[in-house]
Amino acid sequence: AFDFMEAAVVSGARKFSIARFHVVRNVLPPILVYSTALVGLAIVYAAGLSFLGLGVQSPTAEWGLMVSDLRQYIFTVPALAVVPAITIGIASISFNVLGDALRDVFDVRLETRG
Repeated sequence: AFDFMEAAVVSGARKFSIARFHVVRNVLPPILVYSTALVGLAIVYAAGLSFLGLGVQSPTAEWGLMVSDLRQYIFTVPALAVVPAITIGIASISFNVLGDALRDVFDVRLETRG
């Protein structure tokens, strides 16, 4: 077990307060950081599957499906297919940057040097 949990038990804290104040506060930040990285990855996977025709089907709007439908116009009007593709990249990168920022905010080992 962790030392801070043993110290809380020895000090007489109840199990609910140990779980709330010690366990949740130490488990929640890594889960938030990891989940933001997974959201970016899920966007890319969903767009890739829809581009291949294995994901969302035609009446539903989805970025990968838009790129797939506009593939035939890539040489005549390239902006049509480039815009959804760039949007996929921006959304994925944005979630990864958000995850990095959350990691920096929650990391207690980082020191402010100045």
